[in-house]
Amino acid sequence: MQELRFFKDYLIARYGQALYRIPVALPLGCPNRENNFGRGCVYCAEDGNRARHLSYKPDLAGQVRAGIDFVSRRYGAKPPYIAYFQSFTNTYGPAEKLRRLYAEVLKQADFRMVIIGTRPDCINTEVVELLREIAASYELWVELGVQTSNDATLKLIRRGHNFAAVERAVRQLAAAGLAAAAHVILGLPGETTADYRRTARDLAALPFRAVKLHNLLVLKNTFLAEMFAAKDSAPPVRPLNEYEYAAAAAEFLRRLPDDWLIMRLNTDAPAAALIAPKWRMKKGQFLDFFREYYAAGNREAIFPRVKTGDGSSTLYHPGYRQHFHTLAGARSEAEKKFIEPLQLRQLLLERDCTRLLDVGFGLGYNAAAAAAAAETAGAGKLRIIALENEVQVLSAARPLAEPDRVHRAIMAALAERGSWRGEFAELELRIGDARRTLPGPDEKFDGIFLDGFSPEVNPELWTYDFIRELSRRLSENGRLITYSSAYPVRGALLRCGLWVGETGAFGRKRGGTLAAWTKPGNGAGLPQKELNIVLKSTAGAAYRDPGLRHDAQVILDRKRQLTGRLRRRGIPKWYRPAASR
Repeated sequence: MQELRFFKDYLIARYGQALYRIPVALPLGCPNRENNFGRGCVYCAEDGNRARHLSYKPDLAGQVRAGIDFVSRRYGAKPPYIAYFQSFTNTYGPAEKLRRLYAEVLKQADFRMVIIGTRPDCINTEVVELLREIAASYELWVELGVQTSNDATLKLIRRGHNFAAVERAVRQLAAAGLAAAAHVILGLPGETTADYRRTARDLAALPFRAVKLHNLLVLKNTFLAEMFAAKDSAPPVRPLNEYEYAAAAAEFLRRLPDDWLIMRLNTDAPAAALIAPKWRMKKGQFLDFFREYYAAGNREAIFPRVKTGDGSSTLYHPGYRQHFHTLAGARSEAEKKFIEPLQLRQLLLERDCTRLLDVGFGLGYNAAAAAAAAETAGAGKLRIIALENEVQVLSAARPLAEPDRVHRAIMAALAERGSWRGEFAELELRIGDARRTLPGPDEKFDGIFLDGFSPEVNPELWTYDFIRELSRRLSENGRLITYSSAYPVRGALLRCGLWVGETGAFGRKRGGTLAAWTKPGNGAGLPQKELNIVLKSTAGAAYRDPGLRHDAQVILDRKRQLTGRLRRRGIPKWYRPAASR
């Protein structure tokens, strides 16, 4: 598939507008559940993946009314519609029963298309003849649950059929002139890129006309949830994050015929039902990202780009499996989480020279926002020393900066000579491990930005030992600012003798952290409950890195060992007042 061809675009071209699905849950059940003591496939929800707005199951006419009301309110949809028989197995039953149920639904509204979801082992001669009758009056599509062409995986996920059943079913449908789409799940336990490629090649050899692609979801009250929770599950259940899934989907789609349609690219579930994965991208963000990713032919930099809520872009780091900035707004985060808590503009007006240490330069948003504030203020002098470990980040970040901003000038200068100088601000970039490139303790800074990846994946920048070194470089009235509110980080700051408070929240439920030698005039310290958790439970036990030389795994292992020792000494995991214990 050279270009992405989405089903919605096909509908608009054919009908002059997008047709919206009206999901209907027929009273049919699933043979696989009957054969597996009611549990069926390992990933299947209790309701057979019934549409969300059908939390209750009214009569068929009531379901159609509820569906039309839902798409009208949410999308402004108008007729005609698609009758979508989605949950469980919609060809499981005698042909006469199916004919009656379909007819009852189709008379309820102006339907032009019918999509029927079913299993390949529930396609037979009688069913095919019934489907041909429907296809004489409506455009008909049959969604066949394939999931994978790997028979070993099909057995593992308890599908109850092999891939040969898929081959028989789709050929039978095609011989009757019926359009079929393959429903495929990427991320199934034990499957790799080789499996995705193989499934794509196997499907491409069959008379399908579309694919409905899903990322694996671990839902509550499923057997897959039990597998996910089991530490010794073999193979392990490891759902794909959005970037891993994008790579897998691209590998899969590129091996399909050019004339196939994509009925769906990915799926989601209500937060209350979902265990994993917890994607940070919203549906629209993922679709925009995937279009760019696919068009680039996988030639993007190793850090994929995604647009954030304020129009600026951030990158994703596949090594840390995190974004450099919140998807709520990369540029806004720099302002809200760093510039404002430091009260930088006020400092620039009060002092001849303000010194700033930026630990974790990354995409340059924080340093650029500080430099722009200085250039706009037109008073004093701002000197920035920025530390960044990965030189390849600079080239990936440079296209993110807007041409008319200080950010662009800074990134261009850093790429050329490693420094930038404006009229009221200057910046020096030091490449390498921040534990090695840190300025000497005789250099004092009025502001320190600590902006590494989160402690659980990048603990090197969050240890008590490194934070102690930062505190030694903090001036008497200086402020250390970080987005992190992690208990071990706040614990390390407090144990260094710093006053610790919380900054406003942006893009996260909790605010960031501000630390200083003395309480700022308008500062509010951590509430007593937070202090008790940080200082009187293992939740606040600090990461340790004596000598500032150990890798992440050693630091994480040391943290686990320390937590274990503290627990054995009677320190609780979470602090609770004596009266409530």
